[in-house]
Amino acid sequence: MAKRLTADDRKSTLANQQADIFQPLAQQGDFAELCSALYERELQQLSQVDDMPVAALQRRLASLPHYIRHAAHGCLNAAKQSPLKLDVQNASWQAPQPTKVPSSGTSAEKQVSWFSKHAALGLVVPVLYKTPEFTTIMLDSIDRVDTDKQRLRLNYRGWLDFAGQGEHAEDTLLKPNKRIMTAACCGHQWNHKGRINPRTLTLRELLLVATLDWKKFQMALRIAH
Repeated sequence: MAKRLTADDRKSTLANQQADIFQPLAQQGDFAELCSALYERELQQLSQVDDMPVAALQRRLASLPHYIRHAAHGCLNAAKQSPLKLDVQNASWQAPQPTKVPSSGTSAEKQVSWFSKHAALGLVVPVLYKTPEFTTIMLDSIDRVDTDKQRLRLNYRGWLDFAGQGEHAEDTLLKPNKRIMTAACCGHQWNHKGRINPRTLTLRELLLVATLDWKKFQMALRIAH
């Protein structure tokens, strides 16, 4: 049976790992600040996970340097052509939040036509996530396209048809536009009263933001180093 960490053991392990991780980041500047913010966020999340086996925690910690540096490089490169403002101290994207949830402004027929033409592996698309408590827009990437049935499968949210319907009732696939993608990148959220505080994007979502082509949203860009 895999050994499990106590809360004190987990905090001690994370503290030691954090010290090891920060040593290569002696250089100053935006890259170091982004890495620092991302490490702090990820380690805080890991410290709150209950009953994680030692081996699983070690694998997560071992992969953090690669993904965090990749995300930091991606954010800085994306900031050169993004209409959004990059907050390096908080590792987040900033833009004014509209009073209402943005819409695609297109008909179901046009959305189906757009996805029939542009749906491809790796393409980043927005998904409206709505619960009784709040509404937000998430980013996900396509990992399978079924043109015969006019549907696609997303890496995280599963199958959705080109018209927007998903296998989960709270999910709706949206045709991307600047307003929708801005809201998704900034973590904007709303409830029945209006705007609420933005959510923090996951490391995975930050990596997806770094691949966006803001001109047309029809292809995924490569994250350069």
